Amino acid sequence: MDTKIYETYLDILKEELVPAMGCTEPIAVAYAGALSRQVLGERPDEIKLVVSRNIIKNVKSVIVPYTKGRKGLKTALCAGICYGEADSELEVLSCAKDEEIDQLDEYLEKVSLSIEEATSSYPFDMMTKKE
Repeated sequence: MDTKIYETYLDILKEELVPAMGCTEPIAVAYAGALSRQVLGERPDEIKLVVSRNIIKNVKSVIVPYTKGRKGLKTALCAGICYGEADSELEVLSCAKDEEIDQLDEYLEKVSLSIEEATSSYPFDMMTKKE
């Protein structure tokens, strides 16, 4: 292979590849949760998550990292809200502490969360509300 072509491929990979922790769909959902908490300045009490059918399908059976084996959209979103670090992007849950993970169940029970399949051309959308 031509050295110039090889170097070009490497440059593209360096620019495009982003480290992610686990399957990218639940991590993207956790990232959105962390961003919502960051924007609101606190945990939302009510959340409406609107995502594509593919995201729903891909997240429902995948273990979300740093949740002690939990699966699903609600887990991914609430983990991001509870202890996700938005500045870490797709490694959003990597700084989780055991005591924070242990408090996840309490938030999962308390929060009002609805999940809907997207009908628009947007593959991912989320609305949060604080009271």
